[in-house]
Amino acid sequence: MYNKFIARPLLILLVALLFAPEALAGPWPQKRKHGFYKLGFGFVQANRFYELGGNLIDIPTLSDYTVSFYGEYGFTDRITGVAYVPFMQRITLNRQVGRLTGTEIFAGAENTGVADADIGVRVGLLQKGNTVVSTSLMFGIPLGDDGHENGLFTGDGEFNQHLSLGVGHSFYPTPAYVSVEAGYNNRTQGYSDEFRFSAEAGYTVQQKVTLIARLRGLESLENGDDSIMGGMGGLSANNQSYFTFGFEAAYSITNKLGISVSVESATRGQNILSAPAYSTGLFLTM
Repeated sequence: MYNKFIARPLLILLVALLFAPEALAGPWPQKRKHGFYKLGFGFVQANRFYELGGNLIDIPTLSDYTVSFYGEYGFTDRITGVAYVPFMQRITLNRQVGRLTGTEIFAGAENTGVADADIGVRVGLLQKGNTVVSTSLMFGIPLGDDGHENGLFTGDGEFNQHLSLGVGHSFYPTPAYVSVEAGYNNRTQGYSDEFRFSAEAGYTVQQKVTLIARLRGLESLENGDDSIMGGMGGLSANNQSYFTFGFEAAYSITNKLGISVSVESATRGQNILSAPAYSTGLFLTM
């Protein structure tokens, strides 16, 4: 009874804020034979979430730990290959005990494995002065588990395509930039399509520390099958919407190696956790 009517409906709600490639990619293509690579760790834990109507309700404590690889490689000065591979995701649901009786209601559950990946390409369309315009096409590859008995899914079992358009502007010689991006995510297997958008601004201090402020949003078109709930993880949820803000700091240890830390949280949403999402990573530019 618990598994069917409580666990699985709650487990679709873990936010994708840490793990979506949109949080990492920008509109600038890499130069030919140059690349950017990042090994990242993300964490989120919450006991409240925004339900379908947008109201906040209490839930059993959910935790997600994800280790991922993100990479960009310039095949030409205009064409950049992009890959996001969360190769280890651990999802847990806490043990539940009755408040009055003290007896165990649910023993808890966990699932660990590879999650769904995103692979695609970014193409530079136009560059005028310090402004660049590009388009990206990302393919969601269903590598994760979409059949865990407690709904602790690391994937959704569907092949999606996300097409986006981005504009970036550098204020060089001032070490600052801004960018905006918007796109359409076509989902299959009865999932609703999505409109996604983001904006960010960055400023580099003494050529070592880059400070970034970021806004992101997702709106479900609700044109899918409402009976499909999906599984664990924000990318696996159906009819999910949110608006988030976040901050990141990246420190350059050398001219090629650096580390970053970030936090992101939702101001509104549906089918999304009400909790900050934290991440850190080690990145390499070549």
